[in-house]
Amino acid sequence: MAQDVSRETLSAKARRRFRRLVCTVFALAVAAVSPGVAAETAPFDLYKAGRYEEAIKAGEAAHTGQSLAVAARAAFAEANLSEKPCLPCLERVEGYARQAIALDNGHPEPFVYLAAALGYQARIVGTLTAKFRRYPEQAKEALDHALMVAPNDDWALAALAAWHIEVVRNGGSILARAIYGARIETGKELFYKAFAAEPKNLVTRFQYALSLSGYDYDANSGPVSGVLDSVRAIEPRTAYEGVIKQRALRLLDLIKTNKRADYLALVNRYQGYPS
Repeated sequence: MAQDVSRETLSAKARRRFRRLVCTVFALAVAAVSPGVAAETAPFDLYKAGRYEEAIKAGEAAHTGQSLAVAARAAFAEANLSEKPCLPCLERVEGYARQAIALDNGHPEPFVYLAAALGYQARIVGTLTAKFRRYPEQAKEALDHALMVAPNDDWALAALAAWHIEVVRNGGSILARAIYGARIETGKELFYKAFAAEPKNLVTRFQYALSLSGYDYDANSGPVSGVLDSVRAIEPRTAYEGVIKQRALRLLDLIKTNKRADYLALVNRYQGYPS
């Protein structure tokens, strides 16, 4: 009897070990056939932590539309947080965004970062070169597509808002409207749609302040100050947003201490214009 019990116990242990082995093999098989699950998450986690070069490498390694969009986002963060405008950095953003779009054009992110890269490049190369290279048209086409696939995307709405204001700033209201259909009021309306779409996005509020201050600070100082002040209550969700919040509060401090010249110089720098 004892021998029979021993055999049954041994058999039960063997069955349990076998089941564990089967489960382990199955889990490894699932991981092997679906590497995109882990790959898609890792680049954005690295981006959130401010580990931009690592995020870019992870995005390249995964080589999907969404992972390369994260690479474009990380490269843009590096370029935008740089102390000086960097044309090769922005061309790098453009490259990743175009690669992402070639693989997957069903998400707004790569189109937003393509438009951002072109817009910041235009500020470095100048209005005439940007017009010759069709940067405004390309950026508008990208943003139109972003909003076609995601009509209420806060990033795309804010980017298109900034596009309208920037085109008027550089071309004048009459030419901007005649050639590109750009209007200041349309830009303002789109910014407020972006705020409503995602109230916790502090970056879109910072962009509002930059765009309207760069266009006409004196005419827009009241709304700009109010929007910058609203950033105080918004918690950053990423390392990048943490830096942008610091920048927003620095601008607000200059407004409150009546340092207009310093404020506008910093706006110019944050917008990526060469000094």
